[in-house]
Amino acid sequence: MFEGFSLFIGALLDALIGPNLFVPGEPFLIAAGYQLHQGVVTGVFAVLLGGFIGDQASYFIGRKLGMPAQKRLIKWQPKTRRPIARCRHLMFKKGNYVLAFARLLGPVAWVVPFIAGTQKITWQRFTLFSSIGLVLGVTQFVAWGYLLSYGVERFPLIAQVQTFATEHIPSIIAICVSGAFYLIGRKLRWRFLFTKFTAVFVLSMLYANYAHFFFYADDYQLEANAKTELIAQTEIDPTNVSFKVYPGKSSIFDAQAVNVFYYGENPRNLMLELGWIENKTFSRNDLEFLDYIRLLRDKTPPVSDLYWNEIPQEMAFQLPGNLMKRSHIRWWQAGIDSVNKQKFWVGALSYDDGLQLTPYSGIVTVLHSVDPNVDAERDKFAAQINTQLPSKQVELALLKPPVSLDEEHDYFTDGRVLLVSDW
Repeated sequence: MFEGFSLFIGALLDALIGPNLFVPGEPFLIAAGYQLHQGVVTGVFAVLLGGFIGDQASYFIGRKLGMPAQKRLIKWQPKTRRPIARCRHLMFKKGNYVLAFARLLGPVAWVVPFIAGTQKITWQRFTLFSSIGLVLGVTQFVAWGYLLSYGVERFPLIAQVQTFATEHIPSIIAICVSGAFYLIGRKLRWRFLFTKFTAVFVLSMLYANYAHFFFYADDYQLEANAKTELIAQTEIDPTNVSFKVYPGKSSIFDAQAVNVFYYGENPRNLMLELGWIENKTFSRNDLEFLDYIRLLRDKTPPVSDLYWNEIPQEMAFQLPGNLMKRSHIRWWQAGIDSVNKQKFWVGALSYDDGLQLTPYSGIVTVLHSVDPNVDAERDKFAAQINTQLPSKQVELALLKPPVSLDEEHDYFTDGRVLLVSDW
């Protein structure tokens, strides 16, 4: 479908006034990028040639037929009235910039060559600046096609954007539903529209919260298990592990600190011997709303997920406390220490101190506020082990640079990590 001549025709129709109102050119440009990655450059030449001829034809249609054709176009397609008016205004103010960057201005690009002809802009001027715009506009979509063919996983920034978008689907849906409600209400002139819109928005975000925790939280569990199994068998230098965990798969969220290492088969027995209570988690346990209410009543609410290397914690524990204030820790398998060949786990230990409204894994919700002094919890944990289980080996090791409380971190630490070993 997208071979040679088809790419040319698609790009031509995308640029030609009239057909371009119905024919999207992006699929043809992206397909040319796919071909470019395969070593076929003719597709790029085809879309450039098609776009150039389409622009030229639209220019001459506007130049020859002028205002009568413009009026007929608006009568035929009323939705062109606004782009045409905007284009004429921009053309009058900054004509050369509009010609050069039209393809980056959305719907305005549909009518720029036609309006340029209507306003009797010289052919030489139009051809020079519209050709610059053609190269800019085509290049952006060809580049996307090339990257998609190459694989977004090879580009960490693009992968992060993709993860961010996927993670925020519930909130995006809630915003779209609320926006559609507002536009419909404005069109129909509903009374108290802003109040109704606010109510719909709040209800949509509440549903997004409910759906995230009780519908979608365990969707990636099989993928997480596979990653965990692979990591558990991998030898790694402990100083090279990531010392940050995030309340979402993408790293745009404020990080929390990894501050405990456990050497041994599994830290569960250690935690239970110390009197810690194992928590349920939304990703690892199939929780219903009534389960959530029961756990709240028992003062052991489920732990919200933190992600280390995009993997939710394998287990979580808390000390006895209340709903607002509690010490808790989450654990992840980290692999095999490449030096001593022992299996080790990483833990994020912190203290919940009240509640706050916070961005979390694609939604905005109410979660516990984490005390920024994570070293205090680490040192209390070390003292507890030394007191209750003196047979365990406990050591503080400087494995990471100190972190200050600043715009990038909501915690501070001296950089030392608590090492706990069964051997």
